[in-house]
Amino acid sequence: MITEMMTPMMIKMKKMNCLGMSIGIILTLSSAHATEIAKVNNRPITDRDVQMSLSGFNEGQRKNVLSDANSRREIVSNIIDQELLTQEGEKQKLDQDQDYKDALNGFRKQYLSSKLLQKNLASKLTDSAAKKYYESHKMNYSTDQIQVQHILIADEAKALEVLKKAQAPNADFQELAEKFSKDPSAKNNRGDIGVITRDSPFVAEFKNAAFESKKGEIVGPIKTLYGYHIIKVVDKKIGKPLEYDEVELKVKNDLRQEFVQVYVAQLRKAAKVSIDEKAVGKL
Repeated sequence: MITEMMTPMMIKMKKMNCLGMSIGIILTLSSAHATEIAKVNNRPITDRDVQMSLSGFNEGQRKNVLSDANSRREIVSNIIDQELLTQEGEKQKLDQDQDYKDALNGFRKQYLSSKLLQKNLASKLTDSAAKKYYESHKMNYSTDQIQVQHILIADEAKALEVLKKAQAPNADFQELAEKFSKDPSAKNNRGDIGVITRDSPFVAEFKNAAFESKKGEIVGPIKTLYGYHIIKVVDKKIGKPLEYDEVELKVKNDLRQEFVQVYVAQLRKAAKVSIDEKAVGKL
């Protein structure tokens, strides 16, 4: 069983995954003085290196892995191999390449961002806060289903114009989608997204507007990161509400995202941000 013992191959896979480790796991590592356990060309390998290599495991998995002598040797061997490759890369001056500098800068930004959020928001993510959030957002946790069509427009003025056309008697919504939508898929699906649920991977503004609408209703323009949406609810099936225990992880994730959005919005408000739209348009 995976939860009982990790094989050497799984250890290697987890070790590679540690490059994308979360700050929550990083913060669990001890800051105590490291103990040397090996050397590679006079460069020490320490117990902290071992802990870092296991950062992708949960606490129970780490204990199981470290309780097995063969697994411990395999871990140390893997770290030595990585150190050999690192030193050879340094000899070949790969750490002077721009790709390396870009990757290092990218990791720095990811690490500092995650650590900042952990430091400032973790204490707010309590069980009581999650349950309170669930109670005030119960409508978002159900088995409701809707069939949706949409038209995506770049600017609000044009979106209002197309909305008026779509709401006119006998208007062919899909014909309008095929003609006006900037969504690349509209040429093939004529704006028909199909059936979506509360869990479907759509931005909140779009999904909330769609689920709040009645069957046959056309609403908009709904502003999102992608532009302005005109939404038609073709069909709607009301499902059953889900209990907190059934959606606890999703509730906590949604609450976390809300905290992050509010926090980042505060930083944006206090900062001086400018965007070169012409440069963005050339990307």
